[in-house]
Amino acid sequence: MQTDYTEPFMRTHSTPFKAAPIAAAFIAASLSACMSSAAQRPSNVREDSRTCERFGSPYGSRAYSDCMLEQQRRRDDKDLRTLEKMRMTSEIAREGQIMADRARRDRCRCNPDRKECRR
Repeated sequence: MQTDYTEPFMRTHSTPFKAAPIAAAFIAASLSACMSSAAQRPSNVREDSRTCERFGSPYGSRAYSDCMLEQQRRRDDKDLRTLEKMRMTSEIAREGQIMADRARRDRCRCNPDRKECRR
């Protein structure tokens, strides 16, 4: 008889969960804490305006317009990086769930009497 050393640990420390819903809930919670884009826009414009004025660009000048466009481009790039990180996190969670399900199926195939296999 082959001894399975992971069984007692798995029985007491594993919790069946689905990673994808957890990741989705995390993303939803983080997005709900943020201001809407319509509410955030005036704040962003004021912040960008102050930044450009600190750089020495007077309001209405070509340098001021270029600075404002650059600030918006930076913000857009930051938003894209954030979305990409969220996508990668979700993908990693999904792949982890697939691997966990596959490992559970393999364990159940070898020993169908395991507690986790009695669903």
